[in-house]
Amino acid sequence: MNSQPFQTPPKWWPSRLNPRLIRMVRPFRLRDLKQKGICSIDVIGAEAISNSLDEGAGVLLLPNHSFHYDSYVLIEAALQAGWHTHFMTAWQVFGMSTTPGKHFLQRHGCFSINREGTDTKAIKQAISILSEDQHALTVFSEGDIYHSNDRVMPFREGAAAIALKAAKRSGRPIHVYPCGMKCFYTQDPTEELVGMMNQLEERIRWRPRPDLPLLDRIYRFGHGFLSSKEIEYLGESGTGELPARLRFLAENVLEKVREAHGLKQRTHDVTEQIRRIRSYLIREIEKAQNSASENSSNSGISERESTEHIATLQRHLDDMFFVTQLTSYRGNYTVENPTIERIAETIDKFEEDIFDLQCPTPRGKRRAVVRFGSPIDLSQIQTDTSSLTALAESNVQQLLNEINADAPGQ
Repeated sequence: MNSQPFQTPPKWWPSRLNPRLIRMVRPFRLRDLKQKGICSIDVIGAEAISNSLDEGAGVLLLPNHSFHYDSYVLIEAALQAGWHTHFMTAWQVFGMSTTPGKHFLQRHGCFSINREGTDTKAIKQAISILSEDQHALTVFSEGDIYHSNDRVMPFREGAAAIALKAAKRSGRPIHVYPCGMKCFYTQDPTEELVGMMNQLEERIRWRPRPDLPLLDRIYRFGHGFLSSKEIEYLGESGTGELPARLRFLAENVLEKVREAHGLKQRTHDVTEQIRRIRSYLIREIEKAQNSASENSSNSGISERESTEHIATLQRHLDDMFFVTQLTSYRGNYTVENPTIERIAETIDKFEEDIFDLQCPTPRGKRRAVVRFGSPIDLSQIQTDTSSLTALAESNVQQLLNEINADAPGQ
């Protein structure tokens, strides 16, 4: 899970989609994909989107957020079929980019959204794209990259809400396309995976065990690291199955932070709980920082008290990122079907979290598969935000199942 800044965005970045530039820099994108191990891309069903756009429909693409550089893969899939797409993008991607990088993102159709607040500018642009634009809009409704490509994480409802608003305001049909994306190894990465497990075990002061099967090492490492976090947060190591332990620890951390700030639990959805608490903490940190910059005698709070208060808020904000990391682990994901892809995804996740990386080390050549499903025509059905979100999520999961069923050796 990528660490990233959480605060009020310094500005908003609109999309400045430039199809000519996208085509012109295609060799550089393909080069970057090869450097990440993605050497070929198979696309299924992209022509239907061309037909929808040609008919004048607004098109919303809802893919799973499956791997790093999946947006590049989707751009390539679109180019093969002759269309382009805008991307709703977390503002942190812009915030952590260089000035040329920001311009590059915008010319590729990216526009920023603050997911911790109500970003009216981003919502307005998204509705405008669906209502009027000749190009598609892509929203990664899982929100983050969870490295569990065979299982879709719960979709957030924002994209469905935007699509339904556009359908009400627009004079044209809105087509929602589910999209499944997955990478398969075409070159055995086992040697590289064993080497990374050696590094991970050494990082937590364990003696590497290359004599053990790789799957056993993964679960041994997972149990050990989880136990250390349980002791940190709960005072003792837990027992029982991994999924239950992960869920209990996440709920405990959320509850402690809520209690510390007098917040009520308004939903059982963990992702939404994290978003609500994080939004509150960001506001409180910025309020405390503004107060600290004023004369402390006016507020009656000493500099030391202010510093300690901000540090506590920041620690709780870090706790929210930790809960996000916890929820990205499924506990039984790898052992229930230990394919080389699931094993690699789990080790990728370990590498990102333990070494605090933005992207795991490429290991072996991979083939990306992009599969588009049948469109959900909002002019033909009566639905609400929750139902549309659930339908899209279910359809994307079905597409992933079909991708796996069609893969050689699966």
